[in-house]
Amino acid sequence: MTKKGKCFGIIFSILMAGLIFILGFDRETFEDYPVEVYQVYLNGKIIGVVDDKEELYEMIDKEQNALKEEYNVDSIYPPEGLELVSVNTYNTSINTVDEIYEKIKDMDNFTIEGYEITIKTDESSESFYILSEEDLNTAIDNTIKAFVDEESLEAYRNNTQPEIEDEGEIIKDIYIEEDIIIKETYIPSNEEIFTNANDLTKYLLFGTMENQKTYTVMPGDTVIDISNKNSLNPIEFLIANPDIVSEYQLLFPGTQVNIGLINPKISVVEERIMTTIQEIPYGTDVEYDEKMKVGTTYTKQQGIDGESKATFEIVSINGEDTSAVGISSETLKPAVDEIIVKGGLSINYAGDSEYWAWPTIQPYVITSRLGWRWGSYHNGVDIAGTGHGSPIYSIQSGVVVSLGYNSTMGNYVYVDHQNGYVSVYMHLAFHADGLTKGSTVLKGQELGGMGTTGRSTGTHLHLSVWVNGYPYSSGAHFIDPLELYNLE
Repeated sequence: MTKKGKCFGIIFSILMAGLIFILGFDRETFEDYPVEVYQVYLNGKIIGVVDDKEELYEMIDKEQNALKEEYNVDSIYPPEGLELVSVNTYNTSINTVDEIYEKIKDMDNFTIEGYEITIKTDESSESFYILSEEDLNTAIDNTIKAFVDEESLEAYRNNTQPEIEDEGEIIKDIYIEEDIIIKETYIPSNEEIFTNANDLTKYLLFGTMENQKTYTVMPGDTVIDISNKNSLNPIEFLIANPDIVSEYQLLFPGTQVNIGLINPKISVVEERIMTTIQEIPYGTDVEYDEKMKVGTTYTKQQGIDGESKATFEIVSINGEDTSAVGISSETLKPAVDEIIVKGGLSINYAGDSEYWAWPTIQPYVITSRLGWRWGSYHNGVDIAGTGHGSPIYSIQSGVVVSLGYNSTMGNYVYVDHQNGYVSVYMHLAFHADGLTKGSTVLKGQELGGMGTTGRSTGTHLHLSVWVNGYPYSSGAHFIDPLELYNLE
């Protein structure tokens, strides 16, 4: 035999011996025929091999009784990133189910069957987890009832709202402004999961599950007092304390009340139709007679209030009126202006602090008053319902000390009435032609048109009245503009 042939024979003998060793002496890990097993991957990484995937799932469900009790569920599931891939192999060296379970337990969180809820707007989205769709429906309904009168809501839903005759209002529509997307999913057990409607209602109203601030009622405290002391509007206080049904309800000393600021996760939009018979207050014109002594006065013509009937479509978001649009208006009785004659000379630009003109046409709706609103103080009154571009009038004679535009007030005008009062008009659609800083204006003169410029929700006028100086200057303070007209 040649040298080359001897070498080939040695190599062949070694290979055959190895094959005999594998087939004959290691029968524990290899079979004559391929078998099906499952390679176990967790988050893309292989962690072992099992021969029965159902046994693995059953062990996970069986061993996680604590999670079942915590969330009151019947089943617990593998982590979302667990994947079992079927393969056929001769190699039967596999892991026990116990070994794989322990690895999974140390590496990731088991899951619970539930729902991912996403609240989506054009600008943002936010997600949270729940176990029951019924809890979500109940929580949304509870949130709606926090902002909408429950009796009116039931009449709307049952289609039993009474028809409006002379006065009254009905609900036209109620809806959630945001898109609410519901997706079935398996929720990792380390996530915050809402397991009941009460907790979910609290989250939808307050925007957090943290404990809210509380206050202990003292002798003599009223809802209005407590609200003002804690930067709340009385309506917000009542929403945060549903057991208190009116701002005039008596409070017992020692009672704990919630003073947390609501920060709703959803926007409850209520559209309603309101018909009202509205008084048209008579105006007062002052004439001056230089032949009469200064300080003397008489009534030349008695004023008589008028009356109108108007219908508005009003939109509120989370209990706050944001817009009012007039649908119809009828004057039932015209107002007759009062004429007062005073002794002395008239000075056109000097405002008369006794008589003030209303800043809009009739009829109108007051959508927001002076006071706390969503954590900030609203230092004036919002008037709406007269239509975009409708005239805005100076409430008294004076001098325009500032006008322009900024991102908060929109188009604005400041009028100094030369009597200690300064009036401020915000969100105008436009300024009146020829109006400039330094312009002298008369009571009832047009300053611009009602609009929605700046930081504004809906077409309206924001009117502020300051006393004792230019707004925000030392010593100046604002008052409720409605006090000028003896309106509550």
